Amino acid sequence: MKRNSIWRFAVGAALTAAICACTGCGQERDGSLGEQAVSRKEDAAAAASDTAAENGSSQSSELAAGSGNGQSPDQAAENGNSQTADRTDGDVGDAAEDLTDESGIASGASGEVSLEGLTVSIHGDSISTYENWIPYGYNNFYPMSGDVTDVLDTWWIQLFDDTGMKLCANASSAGSTCAGDSTDAEDPQVGCDDFRVTDLSDKNGAYPDIIIVFIGTNDLLGNITLGDNDGTRAVEEGFIDNFADAYTLMLDKLENYYPAAEIYCCTLLQTGDYGTETPYVPFTNGQGLTAEDYSRQIEKIAENKGYPAVDLYHCGIETDNLQEMTSDGVHPTPKGMKCIAEAVGAAIRDTRSR
Repeated sequence: MKRNSIWRFAVGAALTAAICACTGCGQERDGSLGEQAVSRKEDAAAAASDTAAENGSSQSSELAAGSGNGQSPDQAAENGNSQTADRTDGDVGDAAEDLTDESGIASGASGEVSLEGLTVSIHGDSISTYENWIPYGYNNFYPMSGDVTDVLDTWWIQLFDDTGMKLCANASSAGSTCAGDSTDAEDPQVGCDDFRVTDLSDKNGAYPDIIIVFIGTNDLLGNITLGDNDGTRAVEEGFIDNFADAYTLMLDKLENYYPAAEIYCCTLLQTGDYGTETPYVPFTNGQGLTAEDYSRQIEKIAENKGYPAVDLYHCGIETDNLQEMTSDGVHPTPKGMKCIAEAVGAAIRDTRSR
């Protein structure tokens, strides 16, 4: 049977508790935001070196989605399973370049805008994670959960393979929301906080050419209030309790910290709940809202701030094909990842061709 409203409110409480219990990200940062970012990446490199031997071990199957524990897949992956990475952002960029070079990237079909060599940072949640490819202390979902078991099948590596772009930093963390304490300098689970915003440069402090913002699914799943900020109202730092304010503040901080970067705002994927007569029905949270409602808010905010919106809600992952395109109604399979990669690549090419 479809989950009832009591379950939906329980999801929000579980997510809040999980975010507060995040481990492995309590490193002290001093100085300016730029100095803090570089310093923490250097710390991460040293810590990753010490833990590299441990990270090859197989992960618990209890992380798998649909375990019947009343949690969303992102929350199940997060609770008690913070992963350490044995790569830092700079190393990841090199590795991504190696992977795409081996694939023989072309600069694009005749007449297409070339994206070759542009550097990309990703500000996301579990859908964009992969073990050893995200910063130390962030939470992984793939490959220990879901159906993506090769990094080549992630949407971002498929994007790089198709376009010739390179990874600058992947600051994605499973279970993370946009809403929360924007002033926190130690929590990777809040998309609008200082900790996350400063993690999009590489280990040498180089800034990306492009930032892809793909976050918000856990705000939907966690029953975070949508809010009505359309991107035109300034938001004060502090505890941000609604999605629209948090998303607006997050973009303002990204623009302030990376003034030369192109920012692309991805809408949410269609998200499914277990149905009765059909495998999946659209997920509806405790406020009666779906991924479409949060996606529309993202589009409004992006438009008013002058950023391109990437329409992932209509990228080809639909309620009727969630069994094929996702492993649990939320997390894409390799086929679903391909839909994301194609939509993001098309949006960037279209924007840069104008």
